[in-house]
Amino acid sequence: MNNNYYHIFNYKTINDSVYGNIGLSKIEVELLDTRAMQRLRRIRQMGFSSYVFPDGEHSRFAHSLGVLYIMGRFCDVLYRNNEISLEDVQLLRIAALLHDVGHYPFSHLCETVYSYIDAKNNSILENEPFRTISLLSDLSNHIKRKTVDHEHLGANVIIYDKQINDILKANNIDAELVGKIITGEIGVHNNSIVYVQLMHSSLDADRMDYLLRDSSQAGVVFGSVDFNYIINNIKKVKYQLNNDNNNQYEIIAINSKAQHAVEHFLMARYFHYSQTVLHKTSLAFEAVAKTLLYKMISEEKDEFYISFDNLVKSIGSDKFYHFTDDFMWTKLKAYAEKSEDKLVKILWRTLAERKKPIIILYEKDIVLKRKSKAEKQSINDPDFFLLKWMLERHHKEISEKCGIDMEQIGFCTSTVNIESLPSFMKIEECNDLGEESLRDAIKLINKENKVSFLASDTTSLINKMVDYSAVSLVVFVVDPDQKIEKGKIKDVILSMIK
Repeated sequence: MNNNYYHIFNYKTINDSVYGNIGLSKIEVELLDTRAMQRLRRIRQMGFSSYVFPDGEHSRFAHSLGVLYIMGRFCDVLYRNNEISLEDVQLLRIAALLHDVGHYPFSHLCETVYSYIDAKNNSILENEPFRTISLLSDLSNHIKRKTVDHEHLGANVIIYDKQINDILKANNIDAELVGKIITGEIGVHNNSIVYVQLMHSSLDADRMDYLLRDSSQAGVVFGSVDFNYIINNIKKVKYQLNNDNNNQYEIIAINSKAQHAVEHFLMARYFHYSQTVLHKTSLAFEAVAKTLLYKMISEEKDEFYISFDNLVKSIGSDKFYHFTDDFMWTKLKAYAEKSEDKLVKILWRTLAERKKPIIILYEKDIVLKRKSKAEKQSINDPDFFLLKWMLERHHKEISEKCGIDMEQIGFCTSTVNIESLPSFMKIEECNDLGEESLRDAIKLINKENKVSFLASDTTSLINKMVDYSAVSLVVFVVDPDQKIEKGKIKDVILSMIK
């Protein structure tokens, strides 16, 4: 690696609690100083997980620096092996630094609210007569729409924020291309998925930093993985599908000798999600915050933040730069104080005073098996599905039997997978997988230069585990006065199941 490379990316250094010194190029320093990036200092990385893990209050700004560092390490290895150019390095590092520039306040829960609003605006959410559940539950179990996620908002920021766009133009960086790397849209279209693999896969710079950083800040040990060994064993390889010259891709693979370190990373991330990110109390608080946010946004109809499209229109204005956790707290407080809605008062007190939602039932880590088309589909855990079915269709009946407002009762499910693909999917079949699967799955390369999915490698422990998903279900009641009888509600639910 030439001295010019080191000089470019050590224009300035910043001290970091996880990695020590992080070297920055001149353009990266300029981008960090933009108002859009500085906004991330006022958005917490872990959302309401800090209500359970008090030290988890670090910012999206710190995380963005961490992703830049990890991406820089990836690029160091690939550049040293003459597998990417200096221009590639600069582009990938900038994409890593800016990957969260469009992040919503309150981490991912605010993103869910805007996805829900977008779905309703586009008549995607249908009112099913058999499924009457509380807003707490409906928002908690809503599947997010990618078109309004923080990555797409970020791509718009990169294009329409004058400060960022001017810096990129002055350095001959294509703003639209940076945005597409962040959203994962570049890849198979131009026979190279290297860019998005490093930014969007089961083993990317984003996932690696948040595992290391969030675990460290939360005070748990799941982030203790050998990331140095993993990074030093990445390779860019050409993979030719079905011996067809028209189906040749450049992909990132991991030297098979580092397989154990990758397996450790996947297991650590699984436990981090199941024990930290998806902690039952955090999920309940997030459900409360989502509901309160949605009610405020839909009732106040503020021209600035009423929809994703309006947020995009505000890019470059003071309003967007102030779109932070503090802004939302201030708006929520004002909304709750003037509201005469009893539920709004209850939700606000729950959040503002940290009045822990009462956990009624917690079905944890139920293992469900993913099956191929050839296998007979069946319900893996009938009790789990029966409980979920009953909560969806008899929500109102439960509340009536318990004498509680149904809007105070919520439930949410969460799913954690070890890897993106099941064991029965072979890389030779990736024509049928779609772009995301080809991009996301971890690839191994052995001494004979044969490429395979880690998930389908029969020598791997991961191969024995990828076919299973760990599913959890939590039922909770919001009652800041803590007067509701937990046992009575639990008995009602269990008796209805029986």
